[in-house]
Amino acid sequence: MARNRSITEAHCNHQVDFNPRFQGCYDSIQSEFKHNPDDYRLHNTILDYHQHSTYHIKLANIMHSHNQFQACLILCDWALASMVKAIYIQKYHVVHPPKELTMNEILPIVHTSTEPGLDIVLFIGTIQHMSSIEEFNQNRALQPNNIEKLLQRTEEILEELENRLKNDAELK
Repeated sequence: MARNRSITEAHCNHQVDFNPRFQGCYDSIQSEFKHNPDDYRLHNTILDYHQHSTYHIKLANIMHSHNQFQACLILCDWALASMVKAIYIQKYHVVHPPKELTMNEILPIVHTSTEPGLDIVLFIGTIQHMSSIEEFNQNRALQPNNIEKLLQRTEEILEELENRLKNDAELK
């Protein structure tokens, strides 16, 4: 419960721009899907998951700046999960992705012939594990510089996955 309160407080106390960075990509192809509502709904769902990812990483940065490191890790996990689900939807053409994806399901989603995905999958697993620790040991406080590195790596991975999502959308 405390975890949700700090995230909600961050949302209420800060103004954040939630416009997706590649809205124009979807605006330009939106007219193509007016004849096929299923494709239109599919692309809107992808856009929604991408927006959630952007929203969560912005909140993670806010939590980091307020020294709320566990909340920061949770939001990093949510951001990565949302982006992976966007790619899953795009790859498998399903509107409702599974609630949870296993590492075995994530690997083929993020792995390509030109970009190996094992390091991304291992990082996602690490963030999932670190964010799921219910009883945070105050004696073993997270070091701010380590959390900053994890946050930076999360942003790098999100940017890489976003570029893949964007490139795949332009190819279709």
